[in-house]
Amino acid sequence: MSVFVSESPAREAAAAFATLCEESIACLNLAVSGGSTPRALFRLLATEFREHIPWQRVAVFQVDERCVPPTDSQSNWKMLHEELLAHVPNLTAFRMEAERPRAAEDYERVIRDNAPANEVGVPRFDLILLGMGADGHTASLFPGTDALSEERRLVVLNAVPQLSTERITMTYPLINAAARRWFLVQGADKAPAYARIHSHGDVPAALVADADWFVDASVVGAK
Repeated sequence: MSVFVSESPAREAAAAFATLCEESIACLNLAVSGGSTPRALFRLLATEFREHIPWQRVAVFQVDERCVPPTDSQSNWKMLHEELLAHVPNLTAFRMEAERPRAAEDYERVIRDNAPANEVGVPRFDLILLGMGADGHTASLFPGTDALSEERRLVVLNAVPQLSTERITMTYPLINAAARRWFLVQGADKAPAYARIHSHGDVPAALVADADWFVDASVVGAK
């Protein structure tokens, strides 16, 4: 695990992604999370770093999604489209149609059809971008929810009682099969969960294997 501390984790991650693209000669399968923190990253990728990335070789997938249509203000896809996809016409992206029945099963099929598999048949993303909530959740893998123990399915509909909702999310078998896992985290409210990852290891983000962390000082400074 590597930790990169900076005033702008989004800029640090954008620069690292541009370098990864420059060094790769193959297509890149990228999975991205929703939430507020990635918004700055998507804006940077669509503007300052846009010309440094061979977008025609990038395919974007969603890590998780709320069960709402893509026009809803809570939709992760809506934010991703507004901040990145609308500004990069050559970019291929696959939406989680989370408002539809069997959305999880359908998206797992999309992933299997469009991402190469590893030696045991699990699709292997080149990079998965993750966030972390103050409760230590990542993707839509929240504390105490059933998806934490899923070992077979790659994408599931996960009931989140503490939010009185359900979400579609990738599971650990898929996330941990990726070539790279990057966390993008900022804000002092995330510091207690970050500390628990390195002490008790009892929050959902701690179950993500061998990840790199792009954080600001407030995340690693508070105890």
